[in-house]
Amino acid sequence: MRVDLYVFAGSHPCEAVMAAARYKSIEYRHIELVPVWHRFFMLARFRKGTVPGMIADGRKVVGTREIMRAFDQMQVEPPLLPADPALCAAVEEAEGWGERVLQDIGRRLIWSHFKRDTSTLKAWAATAPDPRVRRVKTAFAVPIARIAATANKASDANVRNDLAALPGLLDRVDELIEQGVIGGASPNAADFQILSSIGLWTMMHDLRSAIVDRPCGLAAARLFPMYTDSVPGGVLPPEWLAPLRAATP
Repeated sequence: MRVDLYVFAGSHPCEAVMAAARYKSIEYRHIELVPVWHRFFMLARFRKGTVPGMIADGRKVVGTREIMRAFDQMQVEPPLLPADPALCAAVEEAEGWGERVLQDIGRRLIWSHFKRDTSTLKAWAATAPDPRVRRVKTAFAVPIARIAATANKASDANVRNDLAALPGLLDRVDELIEQGVIGGASPNAADFQILSSIGLWTMMHDLRSAIVDRPCGLAAARLFPMYTDSVPGGVLPPEWLAPLRAATP
């Protein structure tokens, strides 16, 4: 079966499905898109303007949850949902929460950083595996950052609210690990969904110290080691970070 994944580098939903594919030993072709322009491509190809997208032997699927379900249909082992009905329900609930809540927060936080410091976006763009995509990302870093920040509603008010909510969200992810819903020896769909967002947050230097030593930070680093401390600190105003720093043990 030929599997094409349409993604752009660093996007946490994209990294989630690529990590899940590797875990299930599903071979895929990585098709790199350019942020902002990806919306037009995805609308034309999939009739939905978001990544990730997948075409597997002509079947088109968009979205992290939908792609992971397709992975389990394509290849049963190892499963992304547990066999135990109660645990499976808990995993699906956690996965849905991760998609509805954590994904958007990650987008707002990262594009808020990139809008204020486009040199960071240019450095991030340099990691794109396709040299053509790399050149476009670098050349158009400023408009990409501005448009993406607007499209993802990364206003100052929204980002401040996200940062204030972060301690409680991290506590909830740690609780899911303690309950055995995620963070086990065999990752499930909720692991990939939730921990990809946690990993993205650890890219941002000003957030990293509040996350990396927590159970969720350690679990995210195991599944998503590509998220290193690569977005410099001092980009966001210090007062925005005060609630997170006050809650850090």
